Amino acid sequence: MMLLLFILCFCYIPSLASSNPSINCIIINLEYVNCTWTEEGNQKYPYIFESRFANYDKLYCSNYHKMSGVNLGCVFPYTETQRFNSLDTWLYYKNGTLVTKQTHQLKQEVKLYPPYNLTIEARKDTELWLHWNITQNKNCIESEVRHRTGNMDWLNQKPSNINSFSLPFPTQKRYEFQVRARVGSACGESKFWSDWSKPVYWGPSKPNNNTESPVSMSMTSVVMYTVGATIMLVMLSCLLVHSERLRIILIPVVPNAGQNVSKYLAAFFDNYDGNIEKWLSISKDLEKGFKPNFTERACPVREYRIVSQSSSDGGSVLSIPTDLSTDYQCMQNYSSASTIPGPAETFPIDSPCQTYNPV
Repeated sequence: MMLLLFILCFCYIPSLASSNPSINCIIINLEYVNCTWTEEGNQKYPYIFESRFANYDKLYCSNYHKMSGVNLGCVFPYTETQRFNSLDTWLYYKNGTLVTKQTHQLKQEVKLYPPYNLTIEARKDTELWLHWNITQNKNCIESEVRHRTGNMDWLNQKPSNINSFSLPFPTQKRYEFQVRARVGSACGESKFWSDWSKPVYWGPSKPNNNTESPVSMSMTSVVMYTVGATIMLVMLSCLLVHSERLRIILIPVVPNAGQNVSKYLAAFFDNYDGNIEKWLSISKDLEKGFKPNFTERACPVREYRIVSQSSSDGGSVLSIPTDLSTDYQCMQNYSSASTIPGPAETFPIDSPCQTYNPV
């Protein structure tokens, strides 16, 4: 039994040591000390915190950081001369049992507030001057400036002045500047930089090169443009449906040659009975000009038959033409403008108005 108890105690002691919380302390903006502690596992205890700078009295914490009623840290003031002294811290349970004790060197454990009131001044378009403010002694502070154009990589520079920076010969691009600060080597350099300040911009509001990303369109603008385009499409559709004239203008009908020809021929025969003068709407004067103003007379036609007669002397045979047809007088119709001779005129036997048809 004694051996078993010894083994259990031996195993329990390292576990308690490994579960002791770790205390971290940092000086904030050279104004106060912030100490926090963490422990392994999920179990939290309402520890009691005490601290003391070397050569100074011990201090009890009066300002705890709490979460769900559990103490997680402590904030307490200090003087600038105490920064170079060592700091001892203790954690106790409520019953007064010591949990852990640690010693800290805070010379390099300083974190400042970020610079503020950043302003940009352009001097004769050949130089940009950036100015800012800091909350602590300028003689102990060093600054760092970073700037870029568009979405390019940041370029970090340490200015020679504490609260100003000069950028010569800026281009016509959009610049973005940020500044951070820390305690310099003249007053015991800190290993912590402050957070970057809020950005300040100079130049056109829109990027001027292809490497910069375009200004993104807001969601409201996208919705407005979409609604407007939809309304326009609906209005055009209504006009196309209800306005036949507009529909024909926008979408002209291809003519059908066969149907047009059939329609015109049907009108020619049905409405004008094949009268081309009426179908073509020819004027009366022009129509009279095409009509003849005289009629030709008819010519008489005679038929002759050859009759054979015998001669007693020579025994020869003579052929005498015999008129077998009656004479038909040429019928004459004259107009007022006719130049054909009157009925008193006679035609010779060889007149072209007579036809001889020998039989």
